[in-house]
Amino acid sequence: MQTLYLHIGTHKTATTWLQHFLGRNIDLLNDYGFYYPTTGRVTQAQHRLGQAIFQRSAPAAPLDNVPIWKKLKRELSLTKHENIVMSSEEFEWVMHPKLIREYLPELRIHTIIYLRRQDDYLESLYGQQIRDFHPRLTKTIDRYIADTNLGFLDYRRLIERWESASDDLTIRIFDKKFLKNGDIGADFLSVLGIDSSAGFEAPTAAVIDHKASLSLEALEFVRHCNFLKLNAVSHDRLVDQVIKLDKIINASDGKDSRRLLPFDQRKDLIEKYEKGNRYIAQRYPSTGILPTLFLPVEDRKPTFIQSDEFNRFEVALKASRLVNILQ
Repeated sequence: MQTLYLHIGTHKTATTWLQHFLGRNIDLLNDYGFYYPTTGRVTQAQHRLGQAIFQRSAPAAPLDNVPIWKKLKRELSLTKHENIVMSSEEFEWVMHPKLIREYLPELRIHTIIYLRRQDDYLESLYGQQIRDFHPRLTKTIDRYIADTNLGFLDYRRLIERWESASDDLTIRIFDKKFLKNGDIGADFLSVLGIDSSAGFEAPTAAVIDHKASLSLEALEFVRHCNFLKLNAVSHDRLVDQVIKLDKIINASDGKDSRRLLPFDQRKDLIEKYEKGNRYIAQRYPSTGILPTLFLPVEDRKPTFIQSDEFNRFEVALKASRLVNILQ
């Protein structure tokens, strides 16, 4: 029986880096007996497979008539490898994952999930949605929290959904202190049963650079630029230029240690999900030794203050110096 190692994220746990790592090392994975399918792959991740489930008008319907899943089943039937690896954080949004098990009953499904402390995840996801053309956020983080369903931060609900679709489930904590060798690549390989990352090459790709985090001042500048409603090409060029400038500034001044959410708000957020986090830690030893699942919020770092009071002409002038937005 083939085993499908299905990595479902979550978002903001170095998924893009890991997917390019897998894509770059396909031949070596094959040597270890693992196959990385081509069906549904977008920028080295099988994003279209997850999207094909939850973007349907009937997301709870069986997968029998979903073309891309039929194509995947054909591809898997042709490979002689006993181990299949797929990766996409888009699976995090699948509300009925048991559909996958029902459609692929001939496979043993081993789901792999990396979890990030909720306050870190929320801040990072918010920043990514400012940098990405879709949705190109202009909201402050307070408004974002007020307007957004934060149910995705309830990891217990996520785990319980995927238990119904999994023969095995491995949960790892996305924190360098708990990853093997402090490295997501080595840690993921160890979950697959590959004890050494020797010979595996780190990925290099523009899309990875585009996912790079920004200092909060740079992120705030991009948020203000989003009010200009630049087209996709100009927006992406602007973000790329800001990332490059931010790296230069950080190299000389050091990394910005401020947070978007104040200490008390971050602590309250973790307390809200503490019961579910403790349940996961107790049920899944693969998460580590902490009974609370994550390290506690103890860092009283200063808070970055966002503002919607700014001169749009000045923002447009600065943006035009980075990219020609008048074309």
